[in-house]
Amino acid sequence: MPILGVHPPARPAMSSHAQQMPEMDSPATIRDRGAVGAVLLTVRAAAGQVVAFAGTLVLAHQLSPRSFGLVAFGATVVVIGDFFADGGLGATLIRKARHPTVEELQTLLSAQLGMATLLALAITAVGVQAGTAGAVTAVMACSLPLLALRAPHAIALERELRYAPIASVDFTESLVYYGWAIGAVWLGWGVWGLASAAVVRALTGSVLMTMASPLHVLTPRLDVATLRSMLGFGIRFQAVGLAALARTQGVNLVVAAVGGAQMLGYWSLANRVLQAPFWVFQALWRVSYPTMARLRALGEDTRHVVERLARMTALVSAAVLAPLAASAHALVPALFGAPWAQAADPMPWACAGLMVSGPISVATAGYLYSELDARTPLRATIVNGLIWVPLTAVLIGPLGVAAAGIAWMVASWAEAVIFARALRRREALRIERVILVPVAIGFAAAVVAGITSPPFSSDLAVGIVTAGVALIAFTALSLAFNRRDVHAAARRMRSLR
Repeated sequence: MPILGVHPPARPAMSSHAQQMPEMDSPATIRDRGAVGAVLLTVRAAAGQVVAFAGTLVLAHQLSPRSFGLVAFGATVVVIGDFFADGGLGATLIRKARHPTVEELQTLLSAQLGMATLLALAITAVGVQAGTAGAVTAVMACSLPLLALRAPHAIALERELRYAPIASVDFTESLVYYGWAIGAVWLGWGVWGLASAAVVRALTGSVLMTMASPLHVLTPRLDVATLRSMLGFGIRFQAVGLAALARTQGVNLVVAAVGGAQMLGYWSLANRVLQAPFWVFQALWRVSYPTMARLRALGEDTRHVVERLARMTALVSAAVLAPLAASAHALVPALFGAPWAQAADPMPWACAGLMVSGPISVATAGYLYSELDARTPLRATIVNGLIWVPLTAVLIGPLGVAAAGIAWMVASWAEAVIFARALRRREALRIERVILVPVAIGFAAAVVAGITSPPFSSDLAVGIVTAGVALIAFTALSLAFNRRDVHAAARRMRSLR
């Protein structure tokens, strides 16, 4: 029986010889698949965020901020473990001009599964001796080998730019995670219900990804020579991820060290809510790299693709971020309860940072990776982290959890400058001018909505009206000053029907 659009593959597993044949898709086909993939991932991720928002809303009324903080700490450790288990090998296979061979995919699976198992055992051994936080982390670490099982299947689907099954798996994972977590917490498991949901989600996602993949079931088989050939670009690519991981988790650790588990709980909830607009960037980041790599392999000039991607991302992201920035302080306590009011403090600042940096990084990072330039993304990520983590540490004492959002904004702007300069040197393209109008309109809409405070006694009514005013203002200003991008986005959506 098909599950949410994920069907078992109808064709047989690809042979090693077939996977070494050059890919014959035309540039137009690749661009269309990339655009369709971005839309599919965005729509399905939006649906997933609705589930996540509803699930977080329920859980916030069942669990304390401290419980959220404990799970956030465990998630930090698991993310770090998953990162080191990955090794950047998948990025190497995505950027190749030919399909990966079965031997390469088996080597990928063997390396990642072996490393994930070792890390899970080590985390568990330490965690069971480190109190409640350690035990929660040990439970969540059991998801690491399960996550590794899906790696070759995800690579095979992304190489073909087949994002429909990937989007369906992502959505189903979200349903399973929150369904399990809410049910387990309701049964009295408390924080353990939320921790065990991470394992159930990983198992579900890996099974469904295997079913959706054209590879069927792969057995791990390590070939040292193949592994060595995959490590070159993989290490450079992974260095960027390492810097990003250190930055993100560094902020979590600083918040926890200075503010304790409760403040980390506020920051965790803020991050969960910010995932609602972040799905726009996640979908486009995921699609841009394999699409750019395929186009560059065919000798295509991707300058115009970069420009169009930046324009569309700036338009869509500003339409989402402006209402959130304007309404956060009313909606968060209204939806999650008064004890969670402080979780809204970082959100407007984070939205201001994402509105500028998101479109630039989405359009530029995939292009640079396709040009074998991992140095610029690495430099941008390091600078981002060197601003975000220390600035959070300096400001969190006097400003509370809002410090993390302010530091995020400043760090994001600095990262955007580095990406923009790199693109200007390579392609003489001033990406900041491309996104200037939609970003300015987004800021203006948020300010207009923020100063137009409706005279309601209910925070929920205030938040809804404020968000609506921001969206109406953004739409009106876009039609007045950015009609070209609005019409281009409408034409693109019609062409994807």
